Amino acid sequence: MSQESSNFSDRQIHLEQFGSRAFSMSLMVGLAALVVAVFLGVSVHDNMQTFLFGYLIAWCCLLGIAAGSLYFLMIHHAFRVYWSVVIRKLVEALACNMVIVALLSVPILLGLHELYIWTHPAYMHTDPLLARKMSFLNEPFFLVRVFIYFVALSGMAFYLRSKSIEQDQAGSIKPLQDMYKNSRWGLVVMFWIINFVGIDFIMSLDPKWYSYLMGGYFFAAIMVMAMAAIPLFTIWLQDNGRLEQVITAEHYHDMGKWLYAWNLIWGYFAFSQYLLTWYGNIPWETSFYVARMLGPWWIVTLVLLFVHLVIPGFAMMSRSVKRNRSLLTFWCVWLLAAQWLDFYWLIAPTLWINNREAKTGYISPHDPYKLMGPAHGIVWLPLRATAIEIDILCVVGLGGIFVASTLYFLRDKALMPMKDPKLAASLAFENY
Repeated sequence: MSQESSNFSDRQIHLEQFGSRAFSMSLMVGLAALVVAVFLGVSVHDNMQTFLFGYLIAWCCLLGIAAGSLYFLMIHHAFRVYWSVVIRKLVEALACNMVIVALLSVPILLGLHELYIWTHPAYMHTDPLLARKMSFLNEPFFLVRVFIYFVALSGMAFYLRSKSIEQDQAGSIKPLQDMYKNSRWGLVVMFWIINFVGIDFIMSLDPKWYSYLMGGYFFAAIMVMAMAAIPLFTIWLQDNGRLEQVITAEHYHDMGKWLYAWNLIWGYFAFSQYLLTWYGNIPWETSFYVARMLGPWWIVTLVLLFVHLVIPGFAMMSRSVKRNRSLLTFWCVWLLAAQWLDFYWLIAPTLWINNREAKTGYISPHDPYKLMGPAHGIVWLPLRATAIEIDILCVVGLGGIFVASTLYFLRDKALMPMKDPKLAASLAFENY
C-alpha cells in the first residue's frame, strides 16, 4: 500500500454501509416515481405520449451527465491533468452510467411513433424537402445510429474504467499510458458522436427545422450537466464522511471554474444559433424561434436566458463562490434545473406542433408564420405543452435510478486511485 493510502481510513475511501443504504433508497424512490408517472400518463392523460415527452426530457438530462462525465474523463487523461485525480473514480462511475442510459432509452425507442413525426411516411411525403430527408430520417437507420452511439460511448467508459482498475491492482504506469493514448483520439470521435446524439434525439423532433450549431449547442449543454453533477456528488460524499481532508476548496475552485466556463460556452452557442437564424431569415429555420418567442412561450425563453446565463454568469464570477461548498452546491443545483428547463424549451413545444400538424393535414415547412398568432388566424402555442407532474416524476424516477447505478459502480472500490503516481500532487493541489 502506498504512503498516501495509509493516511486515510477505510471509511474515508470506501462507501461501506452508506453505499448500500443509499443505493436501496435511491432505487426504490426512482422506480416508484416512474410507476406513478406511467400510471398518470395512462389513466389521467389517456395516452403515453405525454409521459414519453416528459421521459425524453429527463432522459436527456441523464444522458448529459453520463456523456459529459465521459468527455471530462478523457480530457483528464489526454492532457494528463493532475488536480482531478482525486475525483477520477467518481467521474468514472458517472461515465459508466452510459450503459444505464442506453437501457433507459428503450421506452423512447419503443415510442418513436409517439415522439417523432418523421416516423410517419405520410407526413414526410407532404413536402419535397422532407422527402429528401427520408434517407437519413427513417427508423432502421435511426436505430443503427443509436446502437453505434451507445456502444461507442459505453465502450469507451468501460474501457477507461477497466484500465483504471488494472492500474489500481498492478500499480504500473502502462494502464495510464494506454488511457492517455486512447483518450486523445477519443476526444475527437466522442465529440462528433455526442453532436449527432443531440441531432437525432432533439433536432429531429421537428424534421422541418435544422441548425448547423445544434450539435455544438447540445454538446455544451451536456458538459454543463456533467460539471454541475460532479461537484454535487462529491459534496454529498463528503457530507457523509467520505473523501474528508482529500478534496479541498482548491479542487472545488477548479470544478467551479469548469462549470462556469462551460455555461458561458453554452451561452455562446445559444446566441450564435439565434443570431445566424435571425440573419439568414430562412422560413424553415426561423420556425423554431417563431414557436418559442411569440405568445406565452416568450416568457419561458426570457426566463431561460436569465436563469441559465445572465444570473449565474454574474453570480459565479467571484472566486469565493467557487470555493464555498454551500454556494457551489446552490449554483450546481440551479444550473441543473436551468439545463432541464433548456431541454424542456427545446423538446416540449414539438408535442403541440406535431399533434396540431397531424390533425390539420400537416403545415408546410415553408410556411412557419402560420404559428405566429391570432392575427394570422392561428392561436399561439399553449404554454403547458406537457404535464408538469409527469415531467417532475420522470426527473425523480430517472434521477433515482441514476444515483443508484452510480453508487453501484463505486461499490467495493476505493473512491480514489490509490496507486496513481499523480495522486500526491493532486492531494497537495493549490490554485494560484
